[in-house]
Amino acid sequence: MRLLFFLIFIASFKTAFSQNTNYDSRIDSLVAKQISLNKQKNGVAGFRVQIHHNMSQSREESQKVRAKFSNDFPYLKTYLEFKSPYYKIQVGDFVSKLDAFKTQNEISKIYQGSYIVPAIIPIDQVSF
Repeated sequence: MRLLFFLIFIASFKTAFSQNTNYDSRIDSLVAKQISLNKQKNGVAGFRVQIHHNMSQSREESQKVRAKFSNDFPYLKTYLEFKSPYYKIQVGDFVSKLDAFKTQNEISKIYQGSYIVPAIIPIDQVSF
């Protein structure tokens, strides 16, 4: 009886901890396809926090807001966009919406009205 129990235990232990060495080559093609798509978009889908948009202010006024923000939060990269008729200032490069939300909560203490927007994040800004 003990021998039977021992053999069953060894067989189940071996099955539970053996590694499956089968490799599906389709994984490589999916990875290559994703890399190609990211290059076409010049980055990956992600998020930024928009802190400013106003059509009545000039580029110079928007640059002042950007400079003040950079002084307040020097560790966050800022982006100035113009989409007629608005100048927009967006900050950060977040792949996760949760990370963007955490930063937006911190920023909103000084910059009320900030909100999360979708963005294409450059590959070199993505940390893995």
